[in-house]
Amino acid sequence: MNMKDGNILIQYNHDVASLVLSDVVEQNWTEIDKQHQRAIATSEVLISSLGHNVFDDFGKKALFGRCFMFMDAQSPKVVRIERHEG
Repeated sequence: MNMKDGNILIQYNHDVASLVLSDVVEQNWTEIDKQHQRAIATSEVLISSLGHNVFDDFGKKALFGRCFMFMDAQSPKVVRIERHEG
């Protein structure tokens, strides 16, 4: 979900979400743009309006945010929460 402030909220199952901060994306855009295909799991196919595993800037940002969600499928548990105090 693209938010009014430019951040992106990625929602998963079980009321879990990742927030992609626009300023973090801006600081790392060159690398995100270059490496976004590495965020796709082996044999995974994601279909966008541009085609199979083809992404616009929003899709690349969403893939970047998805990289921060690591979960054990058999026994999910949160191991760390990071917050920026500003």
